[in-house]
Amino acid sequence: MTTRTPTSRAAVLLRLWALLLVVAVPLAALMLTPTLMRSRAGGASGLSWVGIPVFVLLCLALVPLSVSLASRVAPLEPDWPAGGGRRVSADLRRRHPRAWWRRLGELVGLLVVSQLAGGAVAAVLPYAYRVPARDGGSAWAIDYPAYATQAVVMYLVICFAAAWFAHRLRSLALDTGGAAGGDGQ
Repeated sequence: MTTRTPTSRAAVLLRLWALLLVVAVPLAALMLTPTLMRSRAGGASGLSWVGIPVFVLLCLALVPLSVSLASRVAPLEPDWPAGGGRRVSADLRRRHPRAWWRRLGELVGLLVVSQLAGGAVAAVLPYAYRVPARDGGSAWAIDYPAYATQAVVMYLVICFAAAWFAHRLRSLALDTGGAAGGDGQ
């Protein structure tokens, strides 16, 4: 017998997003460090060659973490057991590949939206501008409030994308019988 709670799916999504905003603080810290994320900020000795791969790795790590957290934040036995999100996700990928890959495509689409949102903020609030080079320093200056605004907007969308993916997998599990099996889509 499946135990259902009265928590709406939207409430689960918002709760998961809020949790990811807290858990992914290392990603936020990285994104808020211009010398690690923007080559213009560091001049010739810029560390973006370190920061950008770490950014990608943290974004990739956020995806399975979000699935695990979703099963802890909003478990529903037996379809979405506490702590079993990644196992159920793997099972869903085998049993319902089209639906699983559609959800992954939504994640990728939202990650693209995060980049577009960051670009839109940068178009409205440019964060870098040229200054005359002094003492061999960078020929670019960073307007940190504008830079931070862009980073925060992107961070919000990236965390939402991970929460959305986990939420959609949870919904798929509940709609198709998840860990208990079932013959849904």
